[in-house]
Amino acid sequence: MKDCKFLFVVPVLLLAGQLLSAQNFEYKWQRVHMDSTYESATVYPVDSIVAEHEEQMGPLMKVVIYSNAEIEEAQPESALTNLVADMLIHAAQPYIDNDYPTLSLTNMGGIRSNFPKGAVRVYDIYSTLPFNNSVVVAVMKGKDVREILENFAHRERFEALGGVRILVEDKEIENCLIGGQPLEEDGLYNLVTIDFLLDGGDRFHIGSEAVSIKRTGIVMRDAAVAYLEELSESGVVLENKTDGRVIIDED
Repeated sequence: MKDCKFLFVVPVLLLAGQLLSAQNFEYKWQRVHMDSTYESATVYPVDSIVAEHEEQMGPLMKVVIYSNAEIEEAQPESALTNLVADMLIHAAQPYIDNDYPTLSLTNMGGIRSNFPKGAVRVYDIYSTLPFNNSVVVAVMKGKDVREILENFAHRERFEALGGVRILVEDKEIENCLIGGQPLEEDGLYNLVTIDFLLDGGDRFHIGSEAVSIKRTGIVMRDAAVAYLEELSESGVVLENKTDGRVIIDED
C-alpha cells in the first residue's frame, strides 16, 4: 500500500451513565495516518471464498440483453410473464411435429423477480427463474384447455400464457383464440408447459389429462437465456409493455 494522506477520525464515546440522550455525550478523537504501517499480507477467509468461486461467477455476469425499463410481473398479463410464456413456445418448437395450434402456460409462482432496467445478465434470468423446471409439450383436448382457461377467468387471476388472445367479461370467457383460431372443444392443442405443472404442481392435472407428452429436458432458465440472446442479436431492447393477449373487461 502506498503512503496515503487520508485521515481517519476515531471517536471514543464516553458514557456518563446507564442512559444518555442523543444530545448528551462527550468524545475524544485523534488523527491516524493510513500509511504502510497498516499493510497486511493476511488472506482473510472471505478472500479465499471469493477466489474459489470467481471462475463460476464469471459466466453469470454475462450481459444477455438490455431493457429500457424494469420488466415487471403483473396481472392479468405483463411484459415479464408474456416474455416467459413466449420463450416456452420458442423452446418447444423443435419438439412439435404436428399442425395443432400451440399455446403455453407456466405458473406465476415460478417467476420470482423482475428483470432490471439496463443490462439483463444471466444472473438476473436465473434469479427470475430459479427452479430446475424443464419444458414439456402436452397434446391436450380443446375441452380440457377451455376448462383451464375458464378457471382462470372465474378467479380473474391468470397464469402466464402465450399463443392466446382472451377476452373476459363478468368472469366468463367471451372470446378465445389460440394460434389465431377460435378454441374448439373437440380440437387438439399443443400445450407447452413445465414438468412441475405436468406432474400435479399448483393443483394442475395436465399430465393426467394429456393425450400425449414430450419431455424436452430443456431447463426453463437455460431456454430463457437462449431466447433472450436471440432477441438481442436481432436488435431487440426489452420494453415494459403488454400486448393485450389477456383482457378483463371491467364494464
